[in-house]
Amino acid sequence: MTKRLIFLLTLISLFYSSCFKKEDPIELPDGNTTITTLSLGNEYQNEVYFDLSTNSFMVKQRRSWDIRFEADENGWGVFINTGKGLRLKKLNIHDLLEPQSYDTMNIRMKDTLLDAPDGKPENSAFKDWRQYKITKNNKIYSGIYVLELNYLSGPARYKRVQIDSVTADEYICVFTDLYDGAGKPIVENKNKTIIKKSKTQNYTYYSFEGTPHIVADQEPDRNTWDFVFTRYNHFFYNILPNNQPFPYILNGVLSSKNNVEVAKDSSTKFQDINSTHIPIYTFSKDANAIGYDWKNHAFGAAGTYTVNSKVTYIIKDTDGYYYKMRFLDFYNALGDKGYPKFEFIQIK
Repeated sequence: MTKRLIFLLTLISLFYSSCFKKEDPIELPDGNTTITTLSLGNEYQNEVYFDLSTNSFMVKQRRSWDIRFEADENGWGVFINTGKGLRLKKLNIHDLLEPQSYDTMNIRMKDTLLDAPDGKPENSAFKDWRQYKITKNNKIYSGIYVLELNYLSGPARYKRVQIDSVTADEYICVFTDLYDGAGKPIVENKNKTIIKKSKTQNYTYYSFEGTPHIVADQEPDRNTWDFVFTRYNHFFYNILPNNQPFPYILNGVLSSKNNVEVAKDSSTKFQDINSTHIPIYTFSKDANAIGYDWKNHAFGAAGTYTVNSKVTYIIKDTDGYYYKMRFLDFYNALGDKGYPKFEFIQIK
């Protein structure tokens, strides 16, 4: 472990520790509420999708996909699986003939781009790729990104990505390796990859591993889930010099983009919150409106997670109903971590 990494982890520890305080006793759950415990897996390998109205969930493998594409008719956003540790580079090159497009040294020197956790396409690693184009000799060239696949090694670790267009039904992309089987640079690729937009999901999921590359049913029907427990990238500030963002992969909750909105109340008792409070709340459509900080971690050899049950999340679900929810624990009866326990009830 490098000195720089040790220094950064120490800073994070201090950042978290400054937020800790002695826990107050948890008031017993309301007898009319539903209490649910989910399993994220011993290595946090699961993505667990949850639906409030039916108290049901679906478990998927987090590492099953690399890129996902917004699937609604007007959607154009493209996102990478930051929870898998993937990273994106923007080369500012538009032609595969350019030697720098297959020069691994040049690629490694480029800034790393990551998705912001709010789920907004303009804040993704790809940002608005539709503006990353040039016109030359009456021909439009799409800009080249490089996706670093950390589960591979050597030149195969890098995949050049060009997104040509998007319609109401599909995306057209070009995915190019750096070199062919004989070790020669690939400087031309006329093979277009068509990514059909899912008719039932928020996103279409794509993986460079195995076949088929389209990962079917990676998430439930968009109308049957409200949020997902998963790993994702978060940016911490006030850690690095000049307030530079420090990216960190963590476990948390991301809301569905299908009409889900979330408000947060840390001053009213969970038992006292009802439908009359709804008009006074400010609701957010950001994917990370629930996020990760309903739990805290005490860094160190004996570090454990503590849950802040005094924070209540008011959630408008995909059906337009309102629920209040709070977290109770992050451990099962055996003391194993990765078992979020939460309490909820419909209030409107």
